[in-house]
Amino acid sequence: MSEPEISAQEAVTLGSRLAGRPVLAAHPARPGGNNRVFRLDMAGGSPLSLKCYPPQSIDGRDRLGQEYEALSFLGQQGITLTPRPIAKDAAANCALYEWFDGEPAVLRPQADDVEQLANFLIELQRLCNAEGARDLRNASASIFSPAEAVAQYRQRLERLQRAASDHPDLREFLERRLAPSGAAVIRRLEERYASLGRDPCAPLAMAQRALSPSDFGLHNALRSQDGQLRFVDFEYFGWDDPVKLVSDSAIHPGSDLAEASANRLIERLSAEFEANDPSFAVRRDVLYPVFGVIWCLIILNDYLPESRSRRVLTAQGGDLKARFAGQLEKARRLHQTVFASDPDIAPR
Repeated sequence: MSEPEISAQEAVTLGSRLAGRPVLAAHPARPGGNNRVFRLDMAGGSPLSLKCYPPQSIDGRDRLGQEYEALSFLGQQGITLTPRPIAKDAAANCALYEWFDGEPAVLRPQADDVEQLANFLIELQRLCNAEGARDLRNASASIFSPAEAVAQYRQRLERLQRAASDHPDLREFLERRLAPSGAAVIRRLEERYASLGRDPCAPLAMAQRALSPSDFGLHNALRSQDGQLRFVDFEYFGWDDPVKLVSDSAIHPGSDLAEASANRLIERLSAEFEANDPSFAVRRDVLYPVFGVIWCLIILNDYLPESRSRRVLTAQGGDLKARFAGQLEKARRLHQTVFASDPDIAPR
């Protein structure tokens, strides 16, 4: 099933209705695989952002509801580095937000970017006990025990192994590299927990959970003229294990952090969470490589017949084989990076 396109004129009509005032023009901005965004020039006042989400019948997740609730909560807590929500239309799968001018941070990385990212993620943790925080949903693909992370990895691997029957290069990578690495890190996780007398299935206490944007990094940041980073895309926001927040933020291929920057981010965030969670360091050491192999599998999602980005690329007449080859190379590079410190498989 393909997604309906939103034209600029439809964006003008939707935006005018949601804003309650005329929109002069709508311009596609920051297009992505998960949604479509328009910059709306208003008849009076600053520009606004109209964001259109995939229908739940296609995606299965309520991205509009999750993001709107998250940004409403953050705005109520005085966070100004995220867009202010203005109005939404669930039937049209669209919402209106404050517009942020700025250049994507990943285009021209700066020395203090990772510090700004760490500061923002740490600031979110100050809100864990704020009014309304406990009503927030769980983050997308959240995990609250090591066993849940292992289950996610195995489910993703099985799906790609089925798809690999038609792709010899993918099958070779999975069989020779990724699956053996996954088995090794799971074995080490189980051995470490057994030696400590801990249950990998035990759920993480609420007091030790983190507020996480999830699937997040510098690729979600815009740099204003004064160098300040502001952050967009919160459709996966919610509660999660802080180890997943740390790992995902350091590993995410969209940010493509240099090793020193990834290490610095891990250091900053780990210091925050270790202060109140004596089990954090153990979970980080055993789960970081698990999330590493999970991200390798996520990169390879285009091989799955049900992949949204695959459907979009096919509909646009793109070169699917070239896309497969590019994603497989990215997965290989990430796998090498995550496991460069083997045999200890410590966070990089």
